[in-house]
Amino acid sequence: MHEIENALTGLAVPARAAQGDAASAATLIDLQVLARLGEFDPDGRQGLVRRVLQTYESSLGRQLQDLLQARARGDVQQLGRIAHTLKSSSAAVGATTLAQGCAAIEQSARQEGGAPDGAELDAVLAHAHAVRRAVAAMLDA
Repeated sequence: MHEIENALTGLAVPARAAQGDAASAATLIDLQVLARLGEFDPDGRQGLVRRVLQTYESSLGRQLQDLLQARARGDVQQLGRIAHTLKSSSAAVGATTLAQGCAAIEQSARQEGGAPDGAELDAVLAHAHAVRRAVAAMLDA
């Protein structure tokens, strides 16, 4: 867990540069969520946090591609389903801001005939890419 905390702390400057704003890596991933997850593997022998992050990173990549494809097709229902899945998995690893953005997209998609706002979807996609880079850096540490 300490390795992950150190890696995340080291991401603050690259995350700002990548996003072009004052966001730090700590705003991308809530370390307390990962710490609580780590309590299920207190000695770290099972590598639970690492395995969860690896699974999340892989899944996030697929879901981002699926979101882009659904957007290109104008498939609002599929956007909602993907946002729902991404919301849950992001919350589980502490990417709470991303989870909140996905919840907004999911809500928009559920409204009859309501397509998510393009700018809102762009913002969620950009944030998701930043989260994915942060997770990858944590795993490389």
